[in-house]
Amino acid sequence: MNRGMNKADKTLLLVLVCFLTALALHLQYRDSVLAAAFLFASEAALVGGIADWFAVTALFRKPLGFPYHTAILPRRRDAFIQASVTLVQKEFFSKRKIFHHLERLHIMPMLMGWLREPATESRLVMQLVNYLRDFLLTQEAGKHSSVLAAKARDALNAIEPEDFFALWGSWLQQTGKDKAFVKRLAQYWHKQAATEEMRQNLQQMLEDYEAEKINDNPWAKLASFALQAVDLVNYGEAAQLMQKQILAMLEELGTEDSPLQQSLLGLFYEKSAELNHEPEFHQLVHELKDSLLRDLPLEPALEQIFTNLREHFLQDKAMDVDPLAEHMPALRSRLEELISLEYQKTLQLMEEDAELRKVISSFLFDVIARSALHAQQLIGVIVRSVLSGLTDEQLNRLVYDKVEPDLLWIRMNGSIVGASIGLVLFILFKLVA
Repeated sequence: MNRGMNKADKTLLLVLVCFLTALALHLQYRDSVLAAAFLFASEAALVGGIADWFAVTALFRKPLGFPYHTAILPRRRDAFIQASVTLVQKEFFSKRKIFHHLERLHIMPMLMGWLREPATESRLVMQLVNYLRDFLLTQEAGKHSSVLAAKARDALNAIEPEDFFALWGSWLQQTGKDKAFVKRLAQYWHKQAATEEMRQNLQQMLEDYEAEKINDNPWAKLASFALQAVDLVNYGEAAQLMQKQILAMLEELGTEDSPLQQSLLGLFYEKSAELNHEPEFHQLVHELKDSLLRDLPLEPALEQIFTNLREHFLQDKAMDVDPLAEHMPALRSRLEELISLEYQKTLQLMEEDAELRKVISSFLFDVIARSALHAQQLIGVIVRSVLSGLTDEQLNRLVYDKVEPDLLWIRMNGSIVGASIGLVLFILFKLVA
């Protein structure tokens, strides 16, 4: 508080100068009424200024070392701190004022405006995706594998094989996968048919066929021997010719939209449709489906998949890498799309349903009010902690800085009022005398 002379100190110094001047004039002119009045008023002003200086200073320290009932604020700091805590809690953060301010807030419009911001939507969608990812990482693989396996079996069991084959055939036609499959198959068999082993197998097949036909007929054996002798029948050349024809047929079969390919696919779909309506085929595929659902090891397979995914995801998280973005960008993108779509639906529902908005607004009001009331105690703790950590000098400075102009005027008013009262008393004494 000692930052040089302030206007109250200057006023007190001026009053002292006036008193000394008045005293000198009174000693010089003892019979002068004006000199006596000036001395009486300046003396009263000096006493009033000193008294108020003492009173103001005694609030914060011991003026001139006077020990009795001085340095009031440092001595009563505990009571002051408690009063400050009570003031903040009961007045600034009272329940009435908190509820009054909350009632003036338009919570739902503010919330809807915030939720409609693109940045808010993007941030919330990302947080939900990350939450879903982390939630899945914490789940027990065995338990969820059993649930998913049961759902998969129920879904497969609900599918009729005939409908499945019909859908599968339609999908093959629409996507062109049937042509790609036939092309790959033709290429594979073309590679196999072009080998020397294939030609030898064809020749051996022809020779075996001949042997089977002439086995018990001596005249057929004789004719075959004669034909081979004059080189009219050559099984090697016949096998080579058959191989060339097979390769040409496979090349045409592997050519997209070739007549042979179209004929083969048309025949396939035609016979598949006929086969799909055969009772024997119906019974066979249902038995195969039941056997597959019964023996398919879905649980261990899904559990192993979940375990491997968890290990890889945890390794990526340890390296600050998003596992979904790293290994499954399509899945993460799809999750973001689904969550964003549901987010928009939720906002639309909140805008259209007045009852829902009322419930949400009431819930938010209750949460904020309860939080504010709990914060009331927290604020009291903070105020107490801050004020208790201040030294006496810091506490004095904190209070003095807030009321310094008023304290200075109190001191100045002491001199002004003292001078006025002194002048009035002097006049009264003169009138009475």
